[in-house]
Amino acid sequence: MATDYQKIIVLGNTIGEAKVKRAKDSGAVYADFTVACSGRKGGQTVFYPVRVFGKAAEACKSIKKGDRILVEGSLEVSEYTDAGGQERRAYRILATAYRWLEKSGGQGQGRGRK
Repeated sequence: MATDYQKIIVLGNTIGEAKVKRAKDSGAVYADFTVACSGRKGGQTVFYPVRVFGKAAEACKSIKKGDRILVEGSLEVSEYTDAGGQERRAYRILATAYRWLEKSGGQGQGRGRK
């Protein structure tokens, strides 16, 4: 029997600094940041919220606005009802790996975290 599988890979620029936090209940470290990706030939820009866990999350303290980054992971979907009573969905990448390709300011770093 086949098992379902999903994977998302995003290459883009960060829109701000990563926010590194600690979960109140478990104490686990995680980091949140957003990657902006433009479509082919200057198409619509899509913003992907990203969450990283564990030791890799602690390394996210170095992520700054404008960094070029490659993110690999799975897509988390959350459903909620907005203030107007509309059913909505929110999407976030749960990163399994990421790699800096270029720091803001044009310096290629090639640093990677898993």
